[in-house]
Amino acid sequence: MKKVLYSIITVLFVTFSVNAQENKNVQKETVTKKVTVKDTKVDTKVVQEVKEDNEVVKVEGTTEEDQNSKVVTSKSDNTEKVVADNVSIDAGNAEKMQENMNRKSEELKASIAAQKAKAEKERQMLQEKKMEMQKKLEKRRMELESRPEGMSRLKKDD
Repeated sequence: MKKVLYSIITVLFVTFSVNAQENKNVQKETVTKKVTVKDTKVDTKVVQEVKEDNEVVKVEGTTEEDQNSKVVTSKSDNTEKVVADNVSIDAGNAEKMQENMNRKSEELKASIAAQKAKAEKERQMLQEKKMEMQKKLEKRRMELESRPEGMSRLKKDD
């Protein structure tokens, strides 16, 4: 029984030592980006970008020294994952934007009222000029229609 157990242990030991040896080296590079967009809603997104390089050093499984080794390097694709995605409302900013909109609205209404007043004033001036011209025209017509004594009145041609 002892001999069988020792022989099994020896076979396993030899089997594992004959197989190739591997030494793995993994390099990870992680870049964390935080993007914040502000408006009335504050959108904060944290994204991690992971770049991973795997190096595997393979050596044949013999007991010799100074063996030839083979280095296999594999680069994985950049992977991005969203760590946090928060959306919050900025009340102060929303209030300021509402105040600006109200102020602009009031300025617009005041401007429209001023334009209407100016247009009404110009219309009144034009109306007065028109009335004055009508009076002058009427006066001129009366002067032309009145003839001195001894002259006959003008006759209209039909």
